[in-house]
Amino acid sequence: MTTTSKEYAHALFALAAENGIIRETMDGLVTVQSALLQAPEYRQLLQSPAIQKQERTHALEDVFQGKIPDVLLVLLKMMVSRGQMNAFSGMVREYEILARHYQGESLALVTSAVPLKEAETVALRAALEKKLGRKVVLHCAVDPALIGGMRVEVDNQVIDGSIRNKLQQIKEVMNA
Repeated sequence: MTTTSKEYAHALFALAAENGIIRETMDGLVTVQSALLQAPEYRQLLQSPAIQKQERTHALEDVFQGKIPDVLLVLLKMMVSRGQMNAFSGMVREYEILARHYQGESLALVTSAVPLKEAETVALRAALEKKLGRKVVLHCAVDPALIGGMRVEVDNQVIDGSIRNKLQQIKEVMNA
């Protein structure tokens, strides 16, 4: 996640909290993210420097005016006009982390080499909740490049128990 993504997320969260629309803003972010995933050509249009900024911001208004909170629309227009829509996905992740912390929860991004079984996710969630002292929501993904084990990101901490990481550590020791 980039510094730009975090800065936008923190600014958006501050505005949403000030206006009492944290949940509505998260829903708006999900709406926009879904639209960008379903129509990659729309995302390209918003990011294209070949298209005038005014046209790109009007394209945002045409699609999202009245469907997402105004503070979010204004922020998106700023991102588009500055050519920073590439920071959008990271901003969504960071905003979700902020919103969950506000609600007394933590978001854990879990990446494993193979899909986790139900019992494994329950045990992992319980261990993280015990360690952190609050409810934990897991977002799980699979990355076969990890070879084995898993990598967990929660509350700006990374716990990397993947075989790929262990092999990298061995390589670094051998090259030292």
